[in-house]
Amino acid sequence: MELLFCKGQSILPVLLTTGQIDGYIAWQPYLALAEKSGIGNTVAQSQDFPPDGAWHNHPCCVLVASMDILQNHPDTAMAVSAILLSAGDYAAEHREELPKITADWLMGDRDYLLGSRVISPVNLFNQSLSSFSFSSRADDEWNESAQILVDRMGDILNTIDSTQHNGSGISISEFMYNSSYPLRNSKSYYFNSNSSEMLESSPLRIGYLMIDHQAPLFVAVKRWQYFQERNGIALKPVEDIKRPRYLELVKNGRKVCDVELVSAPTGQNLMTLMEQGNLDMAIVGITPAIGAISLGCDARIIQPVQNLGSGLVLSSKFGAKNWDDFVALAEASSEEGRPLRIGDPDLGTIIDVIFQDAMNASSLLGVKASESIR
Repeated sequence: MELLFCKGQSILPVLLTTGQIDGYIAWQPYLALAEKSGIGNTVAQSQDFPPDGAWHNHPCCVLVASMDILQNHPDTAMAVSAILLSAGDYAAEHREELPKITADWLMGDRDYLLGSRVISPVNLFNQSLSSFSFSSRADDEWNESAQILVDRMGDILNTIDSTQHNGSGISISEFMYNSSYPLRNSKSYYFNSNSSEMLESSPLRIGYLMIDHQAPLFVAVKRWQYFQERNGIALKPVEDIKRPRYLELVKNGRKVCDVELVSAPTGQNLMTLMEQGNLDMAIVGITPAIGAISLGCDARIIQPVQNLGSGLVLSSKFGAKNWDDFVALAEASSEEGRPLRIGDPDLGTIIDVIFQDAMNASSLLGVKASESIR
């Protein structure tokens, strides 16, 4: 089998439609997009990948903050933590609102176009958002999956020294901040006036990805009045537009500091911006966060934002329905001298790490990594 690294996932449906690949691994909404357009079937969600039970509540997006903001402006960082925790709860409890909010933010008034197919983003997100969960609580199952990711990234990327800590391997706790995060009850949030004044001279810069996994951020901004009334803190947009870039962090109606939202195509891009000092906080995939921190980025993971939401798509022509069908197809194609070509967003992304681990668990060896397509 051949993995084709594509430096992002927007090109994957095009490659599948034109027959340049036989399938792809991706996160939502690209699983739903394949099914809505008819070009492919999701044969396995990431939580169903082998080994059995390893990925049932695996991490995906997390909130990361620079140590500078955590140490020098801890109350500001805690405010963002509290807002996103409350917004995640809102997203989980008001699923019916999410497709429209997400469609407005990501697509505006545009539809998804794939060849001659026109796909409503509201309908697309209605399907994709149902396949993952929003949670800011790192339970035992989350921590176990996160630890597997740390171990596997050491194997795949060779960026984590598994001999650390007396040979016992590095722990996920090394990448996390202290136990005060996430803030459990945002109603009790209290700002230290000195630290809030220190940020008034420059905006708080928060990075994010243009994907539906980050719906809690979109909810926090679009429903800011709800969080202001309920908790006293909110991310208030400066302009009433569908995708605001400039916000204000407010407490009890008073501006604490300006906020700038910065989008990027990949989590690796966001972590590079943070390492360069151009971001204070970011919502990224856990694997780019782990990789960057292990390589020296002075930041820590504060809390989960969203779990699950990735999977494997194969061309509809194969008729595969599950992981076992995929394994059988991969083995048969290899024996025929035509290995399957699977598109991969990039080395070290959450779905890449889980997929490569699943292939090893299924004894699908001899995978070839192809040149990247940009």
